[in-house]
Amino acid sequence: MATEPDLKRELADERRELTNAVADLREEIGEATERGKQIGITAGALIGGALALRTALKIRRRFRD
Repeated sequence: MATEPDLKRELADERRELTNAVADLREEIGEATERGKQIGITAGALIGGALALRTALKIRRRFRD
């Protein structure tokens, strides 16, 4: 049977491991958030470029007619 100091040491070790795991998760969430922002910016730029190209082509067709 484990003694009280052994149990306290085990609990302290578990607490430390959990603290490290939470810190790792927070870091990963931060990285995922940054990637999501970058994807949103890229998608917005692509959509904006596509709309600008479509508008330019429409204007060009009107001047041809």
